[in-house]
Amino acid sequence: MQGETKEQWMQLCELAANEQDSEKLLALVKEITRLLDEKDKRLKSKESR
Repeated sequence: MQGETKEQWMQLCELAANEQDSEKLLALVKEITRLLDEKDKRLKSKESR
């Protein structure tokens, strides 16, 4: 699962770097943010153990 998330995150960043349509770019940025928030929550839960 973790590898899949990283791969998806990297693919989204590549798409965002080249996206010209502002609406599509915003959707990509929102998805990247969601994935990073999930990762942050996982890391914080590991630290609190």
